Amino acid sequence: MKKENDKLNKFKADGKLKSNKRDLFVSYSKKTNNIDDKIALIKFKYKDDNEQLVKSIKNLMKKD
Repeated sequence: MKKENDKLNKFKADGKLKSNKRDLFVSYSKKTNNIDDKIALIKFKYKDDNEQLVKSIKNLMKKD
């Protein structure tokens, strides 16, 4: 039972951390108008997922 509680608490902590990162990402991307800053932010967010990186940059280009 203790193992299950530890796993659950770790899962909750990871979820909260991801939520905070997502909020920070959205906040900063709305504040900045510089395209280079936005691209750097997207690269940082999707450094492990190249496919998602390309999709995000394409969507950014469509908006501007």
